[in-house]
Amino acid sequence: MGPAVAWEERRTLVLVNLASIMERADEALLPAVYREVGAALHATPTGLGALTLYRSIVQAACYPLAAYAASRHNRAHVIAVGAFLWAAATFLVAISETFLQVAISRGLNGIGLALVIPAVQSLVADSTDDDHRGTAFGWLQLTSSIGSIIGGFSALLLAPTTIFGVEGWRFAFHLVAAISVVVGALVWFFAVDPNFRTDVASAAEKRSAWDEARELLREAKSVIQIPTFQIFVAQGVSGSFPWSAMSFLSMWLELIGFSHGDTAVYMTMFSVATSLGGLLGGKMGDALARRYPNAGRIVLSQISAGSAVPLAGILLLGLPDDPSTGLAHGLVLFVMGLIISWNAAATNR
Repeated sequence: MGPAVAWEERRTLVLVNLASIMERADEALLPAVYREVGAALHATPTGLGALTLYRSIVQAACYPLAAYAASRHNRAHVIAVGAFLWAAATFLVAISETFLQVAISRGLNGIGLALVIPAVQSLVADSTDDDHRGTAFGWLQLTSSIGSIIGGFSALLLAPTTIFGVEGWRFAFHLVAAISVVVGALVWFFAVDPNFRTDVASAAEKRSAWDEARELLREAKSVIQIPTFQIFVAQGVSGSFPWSAMSFLSMWLELIGFSHGDTAVYMTMFSVATSLGGLLGGKMGDALARRYPNAGRIVLSQISAGSAVPLAGILLLGLPDDPSTGLAHGLVLFVMGLIISWNAAATNR
Protein backbone atom coordinates (compact mmCIF):
# COMPACT_ATOMS: atom_id res chain seq x y z
CA MET A 1 0.00 0.00 0.00
CA GLY A 2 1.51 3.30 -1.12
CA PRO A 3 1.56 6.51 0.92
CA ALA A 4 -1.15 8.06 -1.27
CA VAL A 5 -3.53 5.14 -0.74
CA ALA A 6 -2.85 5.08 3.01
CA TRP A 7 -3.56 8.81 3.21
CA GLU A 8 -6.82 8.33 1.29
CA GLU A 9 -7.92 5.62 3.71
CA ARG A 10 -7.12 7.71 6.78
CA ARG A 11 -8.85 10.76 5.31
CA THR A 12 -11.90 8.69 4.40
CA LEU A 13 -12.16 7.14 7.87
CA VAL A 14 -11.93 10.58 9.49
CA LEU A 15 -14.68 11.96 7.24
CA VAL A 16 -16.85 8.88 7.74
CA ASN A 17 -16.53 9.29 11.50
CA LEU A 18 -17.43 12.99 11.16
CA ALA A 19 -20.57 11.99 9.28
CA SER A 20 -21.39 9.48 11.99
CA ILE A 21 -20.88 12.15 14.65
CA MET A 22 -23.35 14.47 12.93
CA GLU A 23 -25.82 11.63 12.40
CA ARG A 24 -25.87 10.92 16.12
CA ALA A 25 -26.00 14.64 16.95
CA ASP A 26 -29.08 14.95 14.77
CA GLU A 27 -30.72 11.96 16.50
CA ALA A 28 -30.01 13.44 19.94
CA LEU A 29 -31.58 16.84 19.25
CA LEU A 30 -35.27 16.12 19.60
CA PRO A 31 -35.17 13.95 22.76
CA ALA A 32 -33.04 16.62 24.46
CA VAL A 33 -35.71 19.29 23.92
CA TYR A 34 -38.89 17.23 24.24
CA ARG A 35 -40.12 19.52 27.00
CA GLU A 36 -39.70 22.71 24.95
CA VAL A 37 -41.09 21.16 21.76
CA GLY A 38 -44.08 19.83 23.68
CA ALA A 39 -44.78 23.28 25.11
CA ALA A 40 -44.36 25.02 21.74
CA LEU A 41 -46.53 22.56 19.81
CA HIS A 42 -48.91 21.64 22.67
CA ALA A 43 -47.89 17.99 22.34
CA THR A 44 -48.21 15.31 25.02
CA PRO A 45 -45.37 12.89 25.91
CA THR A 46 -47.23 10.24 23.89
CA GLY A 47 -47.25 12.54 20.88
CA LEU A 48 -43.57 13.34 21.29
CA GLY A 49 -42.78 9.64 21.43
CA ALA A 50 -44.79 9.19 18.24
CA LEU A 51 -42.41 11.57 16.45
CA THR A 52 -39.56 9.15 17.03
CA LEU A 53 -41.84 6.28 16.00
CA TYR A 54 -42.65 7.97 12.67
CA ARG A 55 -38.97 8.51 11.94
CA SER A 56 -38.14 4.94 12.90
CA ILE A 57 -40.86 3.50 10.64
CA VAL A 58 -39.65 5.49 7.64
CA GLN A 59 -36.03 4.68 8.48
CA ALA A 60 -36.76 0.95 8.69
CA ALA A 61 -38.73 1.01 5.44
CA CYS A 62 -35.82 2.70 3.65
CA TYR A 63 -33.12 0.30 4.86
CA PRO A 64 -33.52 -2.11 1.88
CA LEU A 65 -33.00 0.82 -0.48
CA ALA A 66 -30.05 1.97 1.63
CA ALA A 67 -28.50 -1.49 1.54
CA TYR A 68 -28.87 -1.56 -2.24
CA ALA A 69 -27.30 1.89 -2.57
CA ALA A 70 -24.38 0.96 -0.32
CA SER A 71 -23.64 -2.23 -2.26
CA ARG A 72 -24.09 -0.86 -5.79
CA HIS A 73 -22.90 2.74 -5.64
CA ASN A 74 -20.07 4.87 -4.32
CA ARG A 75 -20.60 4.66 -0.56
CA ALA A 76 -18.94 8.02 0.06
CA HIS A 77 -21.53 9.66 -2.18
CA VAL A 78 -24.33 7.69 -0.53
CA ILE A 79 -23.24 9.01 2.88
CA ALA A 80 -23.08 12.57 1.52
CA VAL A 81 -26.57 12.36 0.01
CA GLY A 82 -27.89 11.00 3.30
CA ALA A 83 -26.31 13.92 5.16
CA PHE A 84 -27.93 16.42 2.79
CA LEU A 85 -31.33 14.76 3.23
CA TRP A 86 -31.27 14.67 7.03
CA ALA A 87 -29.95 18.27 7.09
CA ALA A 88 -32.93 19.41 5.00
CA ALA A 89 -35.34 17.53 7.27
CA THR A 90 -33.72 18.98 10.39
CA PHE A 91 -34.08 22.49 8.95
CA LEU A 92 -37.77 21.80 8.31
CA VAL A 93 -38.22 20.78 11.96
CA ALA A 94 -36.64 24.08 13.02
CA ILE A 95 -39.19 26.13 11.07
CA SER A 96 -42.23 23.94 11.80
CA GLU A 97 -45.17 25.54 13.60
CA THR A 98 -47.49 22.54 14.00
CA PHE A 99 -47.16 18.99 15.26
CA LEU A 100 -48.07 17.62 11.81
CA GLN A 101 -45.25 19.58 10.17
CA VAL A 102 -42.74 18.22 12.68
CA ALA A 103 -44.05 14.68 12.18
CA ILE A 104 -43.63 14.91 8.39
CA SER A 105 -40.15 16.41 8.78
CA ARG A 106 -39.08 13.66 11.17
CA GLY A 107 -40.29 11.07 8.69
CA LEU A 108 -38.16 12.65 5.97
CA ASN A 109 -35.27 12.70 8.43
CA GLY A 110 -35.46 8.91 8.62
CA ILE A 111 -34.66 8.60 4.90
CA GLY A 112 -31.33 10.37 5.28
CA LEU A 113 -30.37 8.46 8.41
CA ALA A 114 -31.23 5.15 6.73
CA LEU A 115 -28.93 5.92 3.80
CA VAL A 116 -25.96 6.76 5.99
CA ILE A 117 -25.84 3.94 8.55
CA PRO A 118 -25.29 0.89 6.25
CA ALA A 119 -22.75 2.77 4.13
CA VAL A 120 -20.74 3.91 7.16
CA GLN A 121 -20.70 0.48 8.77
CA SER A 122 -19.70 -1.34 5.59
CA LEU A 123 -16.84 1.09 4.96
CA VAL A 124 -15.51 0.49 8.47
CA ALA A 125 -15.89 -3.29 8.09
CA ASP A 126 -13.96 -3.27 4.80
CA SER A 127 -11.06 -1.45 6.43
CA THR A 128 -10.44 -3.99 9.22
CA ASP A 129 -9.71 -7.70 9.65
CA ASP A 130 -11.70 -10.18 11.76
CA ASP A 131 -9.37 -10.00 14.77
CA HIS A 132 -9.73 -6.24 15.14
CA ARG A 133 -13.23 -5.58 13.80
CA GLY A 134 -14.77 -5.22 17.25
CA THR A 135 -12.19 -2.61 18.19
CA ALA A 136 -12.82 -0.71 14.95
CA PHE A 137 -16.55 -0.59 15.61
CA GLY A 138 -15.84 0.33 19.21
CA TRP A 139 -13.92 3.37 18.02
CA LEU A 140 -16.79 4.17 15.64
CA GLN A 141 -19.21 3.98 18.57
CA LEU A 142 -16.90 6.18 20.61
CA THR A 143 -16.69 8.89 17.97
CA SER A 144 -20.40 8.60 17.19
CA SER A 145 -21.24 9.12 20.84
CA ILE A 146 -19.37 12.40 20.66
CA GLY A 147 -22.18 13.46 18.35
CA SER A 148 -24.80 12.46 20.90
CA ILE A 149 -22.94 14.40 23.56
CA ILE A 150 -22.58 17.50 21.40
CA GLY A 151 -26.14 17.37 20.09
CA GLY A 152 -27.82 16.63 23.41
CA PHE A 153 -25.67 18.94 25.54
CA SER A 154 -25.91 21.87 23.13
CA ALA A 155 -29.66 21.48 22.69
CA LEU A 156 -30.24 21.34 26.44
CA LEU A 157 -28.17 24.47 27.05
CA LEU A 158 -29.74 26.38 24.15
CA ALA A 159 -33.31 25.28 24.92
CA PRO A 160 -34.17 27.96 27.55
CA THR A 161 -32.55 30.80 25.56
CA THR A 162 -33.50 33.02 22.63
CA ILE A 163 -30.88 33.76 19.94
CA PHE A 164 -31.50 36.53 17.39
CA GLY A 165 -35.19 36.26 18.17
CA VAL A 166 -35.22 32.49 17.53
CA GLU A 167 -36.18 30.04 20.24
CA GLY A 168 -33.14 28.17 21.50
CA TRP A 169 -34.35 24.70 20.55
CA ARG A 170 -35.06 25.88 17.00
CA PHE A 171 -31.61 27.47 16.77
CA ALA A 172 -30.04 24.14 17.77
CA PHE A 173 -31.79 22.42 14.85
CA HIS A 174 -30.64 25.17 12.44
CA LEU A 175 -27.06 24.79 13.68
CA VAL A 176 -26.92 21.01 13.28
CA ALA A 177 -28.50 21.25 9.82
CA ALA A 178 -25.87 23.75 8.66
CA ILE A 179 -22.94 21.71 9.98
CA SER A 180 -24.39 18.54 8.42
CA VAL A 181 -24.40 20.19 5.00
CA VAL A 182 -20.72 21.11 5.40
CA VAL A 183 -19.79 17.58 6.49
CA GLY A 184 -21.80 16.09 3.61
CA ALA A 185 -19.93 18.27 1.12
CA LEU A 186 -16.56 17.23 2.58
CA VAL A 187 -17.49 13.55 2.34
CA TRP A 188 -18.69 13.94 -1.26
CA PHE A 189 -15.52 15.62 -2.50
CA PHE A 190 -12.78 14.09 -0.34
CA ALA A 191 -13.85 10.63 0.88
CA VAL A 192 -12.95 7.60 -1.27
CA ASP A 193 -14.76 4.26 -1.48
CA PRO A 194 -11.92 1.72 -1.98
CA ASN A 195 -14.24 -0.97 -3.35
CA PHE A 196 -16.07 1.20 -5.86
CA ARG A 197 -14.96 0.74 -9.43
CA THR A 198 -16.29 2.64 -12.42
CA ASP A 199 -16.25 -0.45 -14.62
CA VAL A 200 -18.32 -2.38 -12.08
CA ALA A 201 -20.79 0.47 -11.86
CA SER A 202 -21.06 0.63 -15.66
CA ALA A 203 -21.78 -3.09 -15.82
CA ALA A 204 -24.48 -2.73 -13.18
CA GLU A 205 -26.10 0.10 -15.12
CA LYS A 206 -26.55 -2.20 -18.13
CA ARG A 207 -28.81 -4.53 -16.14
CA SER A 208 -32.52 -3.83 -15.93
CA ALA A 209 -34.17 -2.61 -12.76
CA TRP A 210 -36.03 -5.94 -12.53
CA ASP A 211 -32.75 -7.89 -12.63
CA GLU A 212 -31.31 -5.64 -9.94
CA ALA A 213 -34.39 -6.13 -7.76
CA ARG A 214 -34.29 -9.92 -8.15
CA GLU A 215 -30.61 -10.02 -7.25
CA LEU A 216 -31.21 -7.86 -4.18
CA LEU A 217 -34.06 -10.12 -3.04
CA ARG A 218 -31.92 -13.21 -3.59
CA GLU A 219 -29.12 -11.74 -1.48
CA ALA A 220 -31.56 -10.72 1.26
CA LYS A 221 -33.10 -14.21 1.32
CA SER A 222 -29.71 -15.86 1.72
CA VAL A 223 -28.91 -13.62 4.70
CA ILE A 224 -32.31 -14.03 6.37
CA GLN A 225 -31.97 -17.83 6.26
CA ILE A 226 -28.86 -17.73 8.49
CA PRO A 227 -29.99 -18.87 11.99
CA THR A 228 -27.51 -16.62 13.80
CA PHE A 229 -28.83 -13.61 11.90
CA GLN A 230 -32.40 -14.54 12.88
CA ILE A 231 -31.41 -14.61 16.55
CA PHE A 232 -29.66 -11.24 16.21
CA VAL A 233 -32.84 -9.74 14.74
CA ALA A 234 -35.05 -11.23 17.46
CA GLN A 235 -32.77 -9.88 20.18
CA GLY A 236 -32.51 -6.55 18.41
CA VAL A 237 -36.28 -6.09 18.28
CA SER A 238 -36.73 -6.60 22.02
CA GLY A 239 -33.43 -4.94 22.86
CA SER A 240 -34.39 -1.74 21.06
CA PHE A 241 -37.36 -1.10 23.38
CA PRO A 242 -35.36 0.17 26.38
CA TRP A 243 -33.07 2.25 24.17
CA SER A 244 -36.13 3.88 22.60
CA ALA A 245 -37.55 4.55 26.06
CA MET A 246 -34.29 6.26 27.00
CA SER A 247 -35.11 9.02 24.54
CA PHE A 248 -37.31 10.36 27.37
CA LEU A 249 -34.43 10.31 29.86
CA SER A 250 -33.74 14.05 29.58
CA MET A 251 -37.39 14.90 29.99
CA TRP A 252 -37.74 12.51 32.97
CA LEU A 253 -34.76 14.06 34.77
CA GLU A 254 -36.20 17.54 34.30
CA LEU A 255 -39.67 16.48 35.45
CA ILE A 256 -38.35 15.04 38.72
CA GLY A 257 -36.68 18.35 39.49
CA PHE A 258 -33.25 18.54 37.86
CA SER A 259 -32.32 21.80 36.10
CA HIS A 260 -31.36 22.10 32.43
CA GLY A 261 -27.70 22.33 33.41
CA ASP A 262 -27.81 19.31 35.71
CA THR A 263 -29.69 17.28 33.10
CA ALA A 264 -27.11 18.21 30.47
CA VAL A 265 -24.30 17.04 32.77
CA TYR A 266 -25.99 13.71 33.57
CA MET A 267 -26.89 13.03 29.93
CA THR A 268 -23.31 13.84 28.95
CA MET A 269 -22.04 11.40 31.58
CA PHE A 270 -24.34 8.71 30.19
CA SER A 271 -23.22 9.37 26.61
CA VAL A 272 -19.54 9.30 27.61
CA ALA A 273 -20.13 6.02 29.43
CA THR A 274 -21.87 4.41 26.44
CA SER A 275 -19.09 5.52 24.11
CA LEU A 276 -16.39 4.12 26.40
CA GLY A 277 -18.51 1.00 26.87
CA GLY A 278 -18.65 0.45 23.13
CA LEU A 279 -14.87 0.62 22.85
CA LEU A 280 -14.46 -1.63 25.89
CA GLY A 281 -17.00 -4.10 24.52
CA GLY A 282 -15.31 -4.19 21.13
CA LYS A 283 -11.90 -4.90 22.61
CA MET A 284 -13.27 -7.56 24.98
CA GLY A 285 -15.22 -9.11 22.11
CA ASP A 286 -12.07 -9.42 19.99
CA ALA A 287 -10.16 -10.97 22.90
CA LEU A 288 -12.91 -13.47 23.74
CA ALA A 289 -13.43 -14.34 20.07
CA ARG A 290 -9.77 -15.33 19.75
CA ARG A 291 -9.97 -17.50 22.88
CA TYR A 292 -13.51 -18.86 22.41
CA PRO A 293 -14.35 -18.47 18.70
CA ASN A 294 -17.85 -19.96 18.90
CA ALA A 295 -19.07 -18.45 22.15
CA GLY A 296 -16.94 -15.52 23.29
CA ARG A 297 -18.85 -12.65 21.69
CA ILE A 298 -22.24 -14.22 22.50
CA VAL A 299 -21.48 -14.62 26.21
CA LEU A 300 -20.31 -11.02 26.39
CA SER A 301 -23.56 -9.82 24.83
CA GLN A 302 -25.63 -11.87 27.27
CA ILE A 303 -23.82 -10.27 30.20
CA SER A 304 -24.34 -6.80 28.75
CA ALA A 305 -28.04 -7.26 27.95
CA GLY A 306 -28.77 -9.02 31.24
CA SER A 307 -27.23 -6.26 33.33
CA ALA A 308 -29.65 -3.67 31.92
CA VAL A 309 -32.61 -4.93 33.96
CA PRO A 310 -31.19 -4.56 37.50
CA LEU A 311 -29.42 -1.30 36.65
CA ALA A 312 -32.58 0.24 35.18
CA GLY A 313 -34.51 -0.98 38.22
CA ILE A 314 -32.12 0.83 40.54
CA LEU A 315 -32.35 4.03 38.48
CA LEU A 316 -36.12 4.13 38.09
CA LEU A 317 -37.36 2.37 41.22
CA GLY A 318 -34.52 2.30 43.74
CA LEU A 319 -33.48 5.96 43.72
CA PRO A 320 -35.86 8.64 45.03
CA ASP A 321 -37.30 11.17 42.59
CA ASP A 322 -35.38 13.94 44.29
CA PRO A 323 -32.78 16.28 42.72
CA SER A 324 -30.79 16.18 45.96
CA THR A 325 -29.68 12.64 45.00
CA GLY A 326 -27.93 13.88 41.88
CA LEU A 327 -24.65 12.13 42.68
CA ALA A 328 -26.37 8.75 42.94
CA HIS A 329 -28.30 9.32 39.71
CA GLY A 330 -25.11 10.29 37.90
CA LEU A 331 -23.22 7.25 39.21
CA VAL A 332 -25.95 4.79 38.20
CA LEU A 333 -26.29 6.40 34.77
CA PHE A 334 -22.53 6.14 34.20
CA VAL A 335 -22.30 2.49 35.29
CA MET A 336 -25.36 1.56 33.26
CA GLY A 337 -24.05 3.29 30.14
CA LEU A 338 -20.66 1.62 30.53
CA ILE A 339 -22.05 -1.93 30.74
CA ILE A 340 -25.18 -2.06 28.56
CA SER A 341 -23.44 -0.70 25.44
CA TRP A 342 -21.23 -3.68 24.55
CA ASN A 343 -23.51 -5.51 22.11
CA ALA A 344 -23.17 -3.45 18.95
CA ALA A 345 -19.38 -3.32 18.79
CA ALA A 346 -18.68 -6.72 20.34
CA THR A 347 -21.23 -8.88 18.55
CA ASN A 348 -23.98 -7.45 16.39
CA ARG A 349 -21.85 -5.63 13.84
